[in-house]
Amino acid sequence: MKKILIIFLLPLVLLIGAGAGAFFFGLIPGFGSEDNEQLKKELAAKEAAERNIVPKAYKKASVLSLEYWIDDFVINLQTERPKPVFLLLTFVLILSGEEAKSKVQLLEPRIRSAANIFLSSLSPEDLDGYDGITMLRQELWVLVNKVVDDTTSVENVQILKMTVK
Repeated sequence: MKKILIIFLLPLVLLIGAGAGAFFFGLIPGFGSEDNEQLKKELAAKEAAERNIVPKAYKKASVLSLEYWIDDFVINLQTERPKPVFLLLTFVLILSGEEAKSKVQLLEPRIRSAANIFLSSLSPEDLDGYDGITMLRQELWVLVNKVVDDTTSVENVQILKMTVK
């Protein structure tokens, strides 16, 4: 009697366990896979929203972080004044490592082009005070992340020099 129980009951328990495991991990088509896809979409949307918020300027960098200096920008700002008003800007990207540095080096022309387009749309009043610098950091952060299109390469954006003349 015990032999018959072991022969029939053990495979039955193993099949039930394997089926339950496949169900919980979404391996059975049509069972629970929609929930996993919805969860993945929500997680991706949440991550994208968090990625659009620039880290604090004083955020501590990781041990492997590298600085990548973007050369000076000299931009003619939009103004109603008779004489032109220029923005002199230098900023640094804090990168996660050597791989990120090589990726950003390849994409630097695109970063500079996107930054030129954005900066040339600003007026001197947009850059006044703390709010202007904060807005500029935020917009550069979003711009760089769109160009790099990677959630781990760029850790922060630091504005080193900003002069409006």
